[in-house]
Amino acid sequence: MTRVATTITATLHLTGQAPLALALEDLSVIGLRARTPRAVPVGTACRIVLAAGARELAASGKVVRSRAGELAVGFDQLAFEDYEHLRAFLLERAGDPGALGDELSDRLGYLG
Repeated sequence: MTRVATTITATLHLTGQAPLALALEDLSVIGLRARTPRAVPVGTACRIVLAAGARELAASGKVVRSRAGELAVGFDQLAFEDYEHLRAFLLERAGDPGALGDELSDRLGYLG
C-alpha cells in the first residue's frame, strides 16, 4: 500500500499501560510508522487513535516492527466510517491521488 508522509499525532493504547503519544512519519489504510519514546515488543496488540483532520479515528492492530525510537503498526480492524475518513485524508495529501485512489478502490472491504 502507498504510504503518505504525515506529521499528525496519534495515541497508542496498550492493555494495562498508560497511553503512549506517537509522532507519525507515514500512514496508509493498513497501518502506520511512527516515532516513539519507548520500545514496544513486536506482536503487541494495540488500539490507535489518530488525529486526522478535525476528527479522531480509531483502529485496532498490532506492532509489526519495533526498533530504537520507531515502530510500525498494522491495522486489524477499522470501522467503515473511519476507513472512509482516513481514505479521504490520505487522498488529500497523496503525491499522486489518482494512483492512490485506484489502489484504495482495489482494497475496499479488506478490513470488513
